[in-house]
Amino acid sequence: MATKIVTNLDLNQNEIQNVRVQNLASAPSSPVSGQIYYNTTTHTLHVYLASSWLNLAEGDVTSIVAGTGLSGGGLSGDITVNLANTSVTAGNYGSATQVPSYTVDAQGRLTAAADVTIAIPSTAVTDFTEAVQDVAGAFVSGTANEVTATYDDAAGTLTLGLPTNVTVAGNLTVNGTTTTISSTTITVDDKNLELGSVASPSDTTADGGGFTLKGATDKTFNWVNSTDAWTSSEHIDLASGKEFRINGVRQPQKVSSNVGDGSATAIAVTHNLGSDDVLVEVYDATSKESVICDVDRTSTNAVTLTFSTAPASNAYRVVIIG
Repeated sequence: MATKIVTNLDLNQNEIQNVRVQNLASAPSSPVSGQIYYNTTTHTLHVYLASSWLNLAEGDVTSIVAGTGLSGGGLSGDITVNLANTSVTAGNYGSATQVPSYTVDAQGRLTAAADVTIAIPSTAVTDFTEAVQDVAGAFVSGTANEVTATYDDAAGTLTLGLPTNVTVAGNLTVNGTTTTISSTTITVDDKNLELGSVASPSDTTADGGGFTLKGATDKTFNWVNSTDAWTSSEHIDLASGKEFRINGVRQPQKVSSNVGDGSATAIAVTHNLGSDDVLVEVYDATSKESVICDVDRTSTNAVTLTFSTAPASNAYRVVIIG
């Protein structure tokens, strides 16, 4: 026999473990709100709410009724609600030459669908030609320093051209017999220029290659295959302080000038040859006979000539080779 408890039990928030709810084949009589039991016939758990028992497996929904555009529904168990079919045929609508046309009801369903062919004659469009020209003119644009695009709305023409200053992004290949460049100055970042870059270069293909500067006569610097040498049509004048070398060896250079002022017996002559190893020759400017004087190599770039008597103005000529 079960023990009857006639007062509340305060478990002070402790657990009731391994508890079994009252099992009955039907609802108990005289229930109070919050009372629960397990129905052994329907195998469902019930709780009493104010005035009726609530089956916790079903909630408080008593029935499901299908609304507009729906079918199905029910009172208990597994209930299915279906979307009712419309008169629209399942398929794809619209194409490259047709647009779809739809009818939608208040529930958002497609109740009709069809394909409508696109056929608008140009005569039905106001200013069709002008509109097409404007679209084409706006569609094509130039690029900075590369291509210009000018649209003349009045004439309906689009002109493509080159700007005053052109920049080529990437490699540029020019095929032709003659390439003409009309520029005051050509600036090249590369430090090596290749000439005669043919498929199979040889001394024969290189013959005559080089540079030509146009003047009263052509000033040329060319490779001549028969002499196996670079050949210049003009003089080569080295700036002061510069050297001409063969296989790394500086070649002799000559400096000459007239000396004598009628008062100085010691005359300094600057040659800027950068060496003490110089030959100094003094001769009479009139008779062309050699003159012997003291020569002092005062630096690598100058010598001093000393005479017992001051030579007259420009009386002697000195030649320095080094």
